[in-house]
Amino acid sequence: MENNYTKYSFSFPFVFFNLGISVDDSDPTITQFAYGILLISLVAFFCYINIAGYVIVIYLIQKSDYETKYPKFARLINYYKKVNLVFLSIEILLCFICLILLIFFSLLYMVK
Repeated sequence: MENNYTKYSFSFPFVFFNLGISVDDSDPTITQFAYGILLISLVAFFCYINIAGYVIVIYLIQKSDYETKYPKFARLINYYKKVNLVFLSIEILLCFICLILLIFFSLLYMVK
């Protein structure tokens, strides 16, 4: 018996497999399209949640002024802020790409 739990390297197909959601090539085009839109929407949604989390953490770090309260950790806090801004920019870019793809594919399907 094959172990299907290690078949995927990321979480979306793993979750869908456990829920019994799958799309074959023999399914209608609208079903395949809806599955693709669902995946892109989930990626955009998780990007939005990450962006909100990054912004909240940056705000709390700046508001609480942890560098003066804990001078031992000032270097680590500054490093975290810089790295967090890099991840924030990557998440924003990924979210915009997903949203643009959603709009583009929806328009293509409507024109078809």
